[in-house]
This record gives sequence, structure tokens and C-alpha cells, in this order.
Amino acid sequence: MLERDVSENRHPARVDSLPYAKPVIKSAICTSARNLAVSGQLTDELREYLETAYTFLAEYLDGELVDLMAEYRQSAEQLAVESASARDKTKTPAWRTLAESSSLAGEVARAVTSETETLRTEFRSFLASA
Repeated sequence: MLERDVSENRHPARVDSLPYAKPVIKSAICTSARNLAVSGQLTDELREYLETAYTFLAEYLDGELVDLMAEYRQSAEQLAVESASARDKTKTPAWRTLAESSSLAGEVARAVTSETETLRTEFRSFLASA
């Protein structure tokens, strides 16, 4: 599921699209990584794959936030392809969307980045203790 969402640029994605709750998935990934490490079967490639899966959980958000980020991205893309003058662009619905939601979109992006780093540190500490 994570691979599909990444390859199809579906991030951030809805947390309710996950097959299980985030804590359950986190626990399963950590348990798998620890058991593989203890048994000597955790290759660098597999460790990186599991770490990526673990950290990408930060990109699964509540539906309203996903909708906000999708609308923000769509408006930015629309403004980028329009050939209108800058003055005309400022009168479009896409411009209003960007102006009204840029602060919140920035906060969401910062929160996701912060959670990603927290998850990365968490994952690495689980392996270090294995």
C-alpha cells in the first residue's frame, strides 16, 4: 500500500485508508525489524525498506488535512500552468485558495516533517536496542 501511494503521488494520504491503525503498523514493522536483526537476516536493503515504511506513516493524516493539502497543491499547479499575467492570477480562485490556506498548509508540512524525523529516530533506536 505504501509503495502504491508513493508511486502514485498520493501523499499525504488519509489515515483511514490504512488497513490497520498506525500504532499497530508501527508495532508490526518494529517487531519484524528487531526479529530480523536478532536472527542476522536484516540486510541493509531490507532495513532501509522497513525504515522508509515506518517513517512514511507520518504522511497518513486526517481526511480534512489531506483534502486541504490536495486543494493547495492543485491550486499551485493551476497557477503554474496558467499563462495569465501576475495581476490576473491574483484574482483567480486558485490564488485565493493559496492565500487563505498557505499558513495552515505550511504548518501541516512542518508537522509531517517533524513526525517523520521522530519516527526515523524511534525506528533506529529500536534496532540499536535489538
